[in-house]
Amino acid sequence: MAQTPTTSVTLLKALASETASARWTEFVRRYEAPMRAFLSARYPSVEADDVIQETLLALSRCLPDYRYVPDKNGHFHNYLIGIVKHKAEDACRRQARESGKRAGLRVAAEAGTPRPEEDDSWKMAAMHAAVEQLMSDPLLEPRTREIFRHVALMHESPESVAAQFGTTRNNVDQIKKRLVARLAKSVAAMTDNA
Repeated sequence: MAQTPTTSVTLLKALASETASARWTEFVRRYEAPMRAFLSARYPSVEADDVIQETLLALSRCLPDYRYVPDKNGHFHNYLIGIVKHKAEDACRRQARESGKRAGLRVAAEAGTPRPEEDDSWKMAAMHAAVEQLMSDPLLEPRTREIFRHVALMHESPESVAAQFGTTRNNVDQIKKRLVARLAKSVAAMTDNA
């Protein structure tokens, strides 16, 4: 596989703030070879150009909410390859549907299409990454973060969380609803179900 490029935080921030940025050329120059190598090794039957294009489109939608914190969220190249893998699997499924033959499914499976439990583990990993990203967001008020942690992650009753933080049940419910929606959006961006 091609050498993994060094992640440029400045580049990621520029791409997140300007989706039409000329810096996409720099990004493609930096990451195209590793994406192609991954596709060639794992998904030789897919059209690499199409998968890379779909990956860049998905990435442009999720970068504004992405926070690069390698110690907490893992390295960016793993995040990127996760998107490439998902797009390649979509392409394999499309190929299988279009051909309508079981042989297409066997080729896709041999090329690396995950078993259902692997797909579930990818969704769980995406959820874990989204929770880590949300909980480390410096723009999230500490009190809001803690209310959400208690009611959504620790599964405490909304009534007890409201009493503990001196607020109303309705406020706890609203915080949970708002942040769960934010998590769902992040997970959808990572798994491209949006």
